[in-house]
This record gives sequence, structure tokens and C-alpha cells, in this order.
Amino acid sequence: MIEQTVKSYEEAERLLSEVPKFTSKNPLEATKGFYAFVQNEIKEEQLGYIIHVAGTNGKGSVCAFLQQIFWESGHHVGMFTSPHLITTRERFRIDAEMISEELFVEAFNWLVYKLKEYKAVKGDYRPTYFERLFFMGMYVFAKARVEVTVLETGLGGRLDTTNVIQNPTLCILTEIGLDHMTYLGDTIEEIASEKAGIIKPGAPVIFLERKREVYDIFRRKALECGAKYHVVSKNAYKINEIKKKYIDFSVISRYYDYDRFILHTAALYQVENAALAIRACEVLMRECGFGNLAVKIGIEKMQWAGRMEEVIPGVYIDGAHNEDGIEAFVQSLQNAVDLDSCMLIFSAVSDKQYDQMIEKLCRLTMVREFVLTHIPNERGAQLDKLAERFRAHTNKNVCLFEAIEDAVSYCMEQRKRADCEIYIVGSLYLAGAVKGYLDTSGGLE
Repeated sequence: MIEQTVKSYEEAERLLSEVPKFTSKNPLEATKGFYAFVQNEIKEEQLGYIIHVAGTNGKGSVCAFLQQIFWESGHHVGMFTSPHLITTRERFRIDAEMISEELFVEAFNWLVYKLKEYKAVKGDYRPTYFERLFFMGMYVFAKARVEVTVLETGLGGRLDTTNVIQNPTLCILTEIGLDHMTYLGDTIEEIASEKAGIIKPGAPVIFLERKREVYDIFRRKALECGAKYHVVSKNAYKINEIKKKYIDFSVISRYYDYDRFILHTAALYQVENAALAIRACEVLMRECGFGNLAVKIGIEKMQWAGRMEEVIPGVYIDGAHNEDGIEAFVQSLQNAVDLDSCMLIFSAVSDKQYDQMIEKLCRLTMVREFVLTHIPNERGAQLDKLAERFRAHTNKNVCLFEAIEDAVSYCMEQRKRADCEIYIVGSLYLAGAVKGYLDTSGGLE
């Protein structure tokens, strides 16, 4: 990418798209070098309380819960997440709203100027796509003088760009599973060790007590760092009622007199993510002064695109894209008490363990037809290979469409003939493509 300033958001997105997204990372020390160089403009104290979140599944949702709770509590809050589904601006939110195109362009041009200045210090530094967005985000939040920054890791933890942050207020580790194994390791223990790299001396950390081998690694790392740790176990929350449009659950708290929480989703996995966010509020209670009502309202109001999201009536998108994510999706559908028939659109990227994902999806008895499509880039799994795996696990009809738009149109036409719901799952790229198509086509209604 040629370092040049831009006048429009479209031009900024185009230049960013020229930076390879899936390439080798810079050594973290190189990223730290540039981070130190810009500290006169994006000091950590300008970012307020920093909440650093890592994990395999659920980290974006935990960030979104916290953002909403902070906002409901009257705090000025910034949130940095990834990936985006439609527009790059989704990655940067201030007070629960995407930043403007004008502010995005300002941050882009600021980064261009700083990189040109840095060449005199370190001429061979070439920031990756994610590094560029991270530094743009920190500029935006520092300029806005946010009181809280909620920060999601990109990939891993120990060597992730976001781990240049030196003094987080709180660290959170969500569910850990087998994903990005090329970069993070072949076993759950290796992946957990990489994620645990965000734990910092003196900063409290919250994690789950679900997988013993993961719990042991997180606990050991916390003790090594002298970080007080807080555990969320299965006994920390209880599901009271599950309906198609909401989940009623309770959380056991030592600090708040909670009764019940309402989640406006059928995604069971969001209960655990909400419980992590609630525990974070308890840990931060003295600093941030959360009220009982603000926490409950924040949990209830939280909306997170692509996570069992009803994009139009009867059409749901879920970004589950690994084995554990698909298992959670399957459990959610199996608990949808009034669901007896649906169609499922699926695709995946080739570097995922999609055979295990497919095997789990084929357990869904309410699916009347599997509709497969292709993610239109070099990482998209081949249609014939996906079809082969589905047909090895199910006798139901498996339909193939090269174009995502054709797959969606087919399901919508079938839906007119026989009332059924449509679920789209398997990849965040697929989720983004379907959302974009439905937006531009008016929902095909």
C-alpha cells in the first residue's frame, strides 16, 4: 500500500483493501515501537479504563454487552472489535454508534502522516491491515476522550497487536476452542496459552471454569502475574425460560441483588457471555459505580450483528465458524421450542475444520434442506467438497449455489411455498455477504 492521504471514506477503504489481510504478523516488538512513537498523541490515560478481551468464541459479544452497560451507566465509551460484516466503520464505536465517515478519514490520514514521520526512525516498518485499524481506533478514542475503552483482540493474545496495551484495567478470557490452529497451536492447551498472554501483572482477570485444562492454564498465568482472578462457572447462572425471541436467566451475585435478566435472542451461548460481562461489572464496581438497573438494561438492550440476528422476519444469521461455535448454534436451535421446520444456508473457509462443523449441523432434525454456497475469495471452501461431507452425514436434500445471492433467493422462494425459517451459518464472511445483499435488495420482500 502506498502511504497517501485521502479525501473520502471510499478511497480510504479501497487503499486499506490493498493491504493483505492474511499475512505474517509483524513481531510484537515492532508494533510496540510504533506504539511508543505515537504515545504523545494516544496516551493510554486518554483511553480511560481499558477492558481487554480475548478468546475463541464470544469475545465480540462480551465487548458489546460491556459497551451497552457502560453507556447505560452514563459513561463515554469506545469499542474496538473485529471483523466487520459490511463496512469497516463497524470496528470503531463510540457510545454504541459507528464512527462517521469523516472521522474514519481523519484517523486514516493521521496514520499516514505518522507512518511517514516514523520512516526516519524505523524505515522498514510496514503495518499489517489489523495494525492500521488498531492504531486508527486508538487515535479515534483518544481524540474523543472516552472514559472507557473496550478492546477485542484480533487473533490470539500474547502476540496480538492489541497486546501493546501496557496497563489494562481488566482482562477477560472467553470460551476457548480449536480455531486458527495454523497460528495458535494444534491443541486446546497451546491455544489457551496464547490467549492467556493478555494477562498483565496487577490487572484482575475473569475467565470461565468450563474446560479444566484451559482453567488450569489461565489460573497459573494469573498467579504468575500476581493478577487477581475471578471465575465464572456453570453454577454462576441459571436459565429460567427459553422462548423463540428471548431467554430469561438469573445470575448469582455477591455484590448485586439481581433477580432476572432478559436476553432478546434465542442464542443460548449469549447467557454465558452475559454472565462474563456481569462479573466484569462486579469487579469494576468501585471504579465505575454500576447500578443494578443499568446492568440489567444494558444486558437487555445489547444487540450484536451476526449472532443469531433476525435480519428480516424469519431469517436469522449466526456467525458461528468453528466446531465449538457450531455446537452452540445447534444447541440453540434444538432449544427453540416452536421450531419444527427450517432451511439452512452454509459455507465455510477452507482452513476451518468444516467436516466436524457439518457433522454437528446434520444432527438438526428440523432442517428440511441444506443449501450450500461459496465464499467468493481464495479462502472459500470448494462447493463440491462441502457437498460431499454433507451427503456423508445426511440423507436430506443438499442444494448447491455458487453465488451467495442465488442461495438466498432460492431459500426465500421456497419459504413462500412452505412457511419455514431460514438460518445462515458457517462463516462471518458469509454473514456479511448475506446482510449486504439483503440490505441492497430490500430484503427480497
